[in-house]
Amino acid sequence: MKRLIIEIDRDKLIKRLVYLYLFFILYDGVLRKWIMVGLSTPIMMIKQVIAVLICLFGIRLFSRMSWWEKSFFVIGILVFMTSLLFGHHNIIVAIYGCLPFWFGLPVCYIIGKILKYDDLLKIGWIIIITSIINSILLIVQFNLPIDHFLNYQTGEVERELIGYSISSLQGGFRPGGLFVHDSQNSMFQMISFVFILYFLFIRTIHRHKTILLIALILDIVSLPFSVSRTNIFYHLGVFLFFFLFCLPKSQMKMILKNLPFAIIGLVLLSFLPIISSAIDTILARFADASVDQYAGKGTIEGTLMDLYYRNVVYNIEAIINPKTFDGEAIPFWGYGQGMSTQVGGRLLGITENAGFALAEWDGLRIMCESGYFFGWVIIFIRMGYAFRYLFSIKTFKQKHNYLSLIILPAFLVTFYLLNNWGNLFLSNMSFLVGGLFLASKKYRIYSNKPAIIDINKGIEKEANK
Repeated sequence: MKRLIIEIDRDKLIKRLVYLYLFFILYDGVLRKWIMVGLSTPIMMIKQVIAVLICLFGIRLFSRMSWWEKSFFVIGILVFMTSLLFGHHNIIVAIYGCLPFWFGLPVCYIIGKILKYDDLLKIGWIIIITSIINSILLIVQFNLPIDHFLNYQTGEVERELIGYSISSLQGGFRPGGLFVHDSQNSMFQMISFVFILYFLFIRTIHRHKTILLIALILDIVSLPFSVSRTNIFYHLGVFLFFFLFCLPKSQMKMILKNLPFAIIGLVLLSFLPIISSAIDTILARFADASVDQYAGKGTIEGTLMDLYYRNVVYNIEAIINPKTFDGEAIPFWGYGQGMSTQVGGRLLGITENAGFALAEWDGLRIMCESGYFFGWVIIFIRMGYAFRYLFSIKTFKQKHNYLSLIILPAFLVTFYLLNNWGNLFLSNMSFLVGGLFLASKKYRIYSNKPAIIDINKGIEKEANK
């Protein structure tokens, strides 16, 4: 009995840590940019410290983990040793580079075991409310001068922000919203879009449709203000997946019926001066990127070619014939973990493009840091951990597990090789999304009935309305 009470208390503690983990992921940029600018680096590390604590307090669950989590953990130990023996020889950089191996997939697993359905609903609403604030801030930031308080930063984070979050672009700039970097904002908006769609069209037994509609409209309107092609493609991909695999037939008819009115509304909004300037900027971004990367190609053709190159060609070349930015062939054991990250690069004395010393995206970064054999194994485990669930889409739908279905695209994107796990925010956001997906797998949630079935326990209970 005493042991049971201790385990329950420990589960409550882990759950509180998960909510704290969520807070420092969502509001990392707020703290670093506006509240505690001088403590940017320590604040950046807090979410990783919380991930370590989640693993330590959840250590009893390690024995139940699958070979995916255990293998990734062991690989982390092995590449840590090769980093010291054959790589850069810096123990601090090697530890930093190995954090995703030791506290990544285990965090996914523990979050998946600890969170209940009510927790998933609460976290979903926290993300949606945050998205409303973030969307408004994006619109405001875009229309403010670059040296305004909401855009211009000082202190330790200044170089990172000015270089990436508010890069000059067609006379404007790329705002980061609540986040430090536009890539972080794009990932967050994708995840918030997932929950907006779920609450608006799947779990319809609630009284907050007005808030959801506001969140949806602001999210869509803010897309051109983000000046991010990636953000737009994330939304298109999530909506297409949702429309094909998640949407009930009754809701599909309703959307198709109202779609012309929604399109007309968006077209009318686009004529507003504040919105038309953002649309002009994002269209120029598409056109200029196509010209710069594929001279002589049109905007649409150049954009499609860029998508194909980034997602397919780049990663195939990285796996088969990996070479650094300088065109050098990589050592068999790699250059060592953490070398091609912002923190690791600076610790090693790399001052220019510290986060991209060896590669831009993770397919090549993994190969450069880990070498041939371990690089291939790491890519297989990382990709396989998420993409194995593509084969479960039909099963999820048959079991009415729509929450898992709608979170799946975000899970796939965050684990794909374009997402930079060398960045603490992007890696920990990935593990949070992975944990939410694994937690959702435990339940069958019906859209028109307030009932939940815990698949593992076979218990039917009332959901919070």
